[in-house]
Amino acid sequence: MNRPLSQKITPQQLAAIDQDIKSATGMPNAAYTDPEFFVFERDHVLGSSWAALMFCVDYKEDNTVTPIEFMGLPLIVIKTKQGKNQPRNQHGNQPGNQPGSIKVFHNVCSHRGRKLVSEQKKTNGMMVCPYHCWTYDLNGKLCATPHIGGIGIHQAEGFHPQNNGLKEIRSHIWLGVLFINLSGDAPEFTDYARPMLERYHGLVGEHGFDQIEYADTHGQITFSINCNWKLAMENFCEAYHLPWIHPSLNAYSPLQKHHHLFISEDFAGQRSTSFDPSITGCESFPGFNHWPEDQAGCAEYPAFYPNLMFGFQENHLFILIVHPIDIDKTDEDARLIYVNHEAANGGKFESARIANHDAWKKVFSEDVTAVEGLQQGRRSSGYSGGVFSPVQDAPTLHFHQWIARKYRAGYKRQ
Repeated sequence: MNRPLSQKITPQQLAAIDQDIKSATGMPNAAYTDPEFFVFERDHVLGSSWAALMFCVDYKEDNTVTPIEFMGLPLIVIKTKQGKNQPRNQHGNQPGNQPGSIKVFHNVCSHRGRKLVSEQKKTNGMMVCPYHCWTYDLNGKLCATPHIGGIGIHQAEGFHPQNNGLKEIRSHIWLGVLFINLSGDAPEFTDYARPMLERYHGLVGEHGFDQIEYADTHGQITFSINCNWKLAMENFCEAYHLPWIHPSLNAYSPLQKHHHLFISEDFAGQRSTSFDPSITGCESFPGFNHWPEDQAGCAEYPAFYPNLMFGFQENHLFILIVHPIDIDKTDEDARLIYVNHEAANGGKFESARIANHDAWKKVFSEDVTAVEGLQQGRRSSGYSGGVFSPVQDAPTLHFHQWIARKYRAGYKRQ
């Protein structure tokens, strides 16, 4: 008989994570190697938070339905026609769940649980289950139940279609990223993200994010990595590994120029005071209009818990979604974003975009072997949580402590 999860990782072990950094330990090995914890984290760690699901820029056509998996859970992303009064810049702060927006539903027919959508397609406004042809509109409303009451009888006494539509998942769009809250009980997204919003409005200006545009070419960097998703996040939180894993980056943005960054209990990372906006050696990209003069040459790299990484530079940013695929499999999808259309997609900056893409790809790829080695080490009985450098590892411990809080709350809900 399988032991309860609270016996595999005990409350006492979680409490040890909450200690002062000089005596704290990290999450035990089972959190990285036991498949039961992968499902637990889907429901109680990422699922109880605002998890990043996808980039909206990939879904431009109206009336398109797209199946997508989130940690083994089948979902449908539905892009409906843009509403007249709705913000059209999906790279800015656009609320989710409005008519003419992107919505997310569980990808399962309400009748017998058949997966509803199997491939991305443009529709006539309807989705038809291939099993018994129950039909839903793009707002999830159940519109047709053929022969439910007998041959030629499409209604049944006591059956109410309005109570049997698709199950919508709470969602929100920010900076072109679609976030979901599976549990439905996380704080409002704007409340959750407010510390990030306030900090980075201070850098780019109140309307700075309205300027940005995703690059259509040389703007995406992807990796499939043999590691648990948390290791990718932990690695991003700290700069301690720069001299050995990123020697080229460390040459112009050295470890001693990196500082801890704590934004709230949900976001932490690192800050560099030696970012070079012309590092590509090409035409320099235009910068944010309101980037403070006293912050010139600075860049910030916060992790947005649970599964998003940001890079804020004065002339571009990157956003990286960490997709947990299995207990020891993770996909990363990074996008490069620029201050205006000419920088993102104009011919003048094409060489600079290529060079910038290649530079970041090199940095991200250097982490792959490192985090895969961490995953391999998590299967050793000679390791169980490890220790932290009291000087270098505070943001990584911050993330461990966030995970531990989610575990405790999840144990209570089980």
